[in-house]
Amino acid sequence: MSFRNAVIVAMVAFIFFIGYMVVVINSEKSELIAEDYYAQEKTLDADLQAKQRAYDAGYPLEMKEHDGNLYFLAKNKAPIQKLHVDFLCFNDKQADLSFDIKAGQHFPVAQLKKGAYEIEMRYQLNGSTYLQQASFSRK
Repeated sequence: MSFRNAVIVAMVAFIFFIGYMVVVINSEKSELIAEDYYAQEKTLDADLQAKQRAYDAGYPLEMKEHDGNLYFLAKNKAPIQKLHVDFLCFNDKQADLSFDIKAGQHFPVAQLKKGAYEIEMRYQLNGSTYLQQASFSRK
């Protein structure tokens, strides 16, 4: 086989490979493509604005661990309302936890499975929504 024929065979094989990959990729469903993409984008914008409000206000809510409890405390007696907390476990989705609590109350750490968590704290303050995030590790 001459060099020219080898190059032609290689090019044809490459074209068939690319065609095969296009068919395979298009036949698979991707989790990266969401049906409600635009709705998610709107909530993303709202979340970014809520994070910015929390930053601008000096993060009026703080989380402290003491005696096996997590306390959600309002700084400077801020009138925090409708506090919702999400615990999102990085290594076990079954361990995710979500609940409503009042500022000043506590949550027992023992209710969490062992693992690393991202904590999202959403709350109302003076009629606006705020979002703060923190990390927590239960050992």
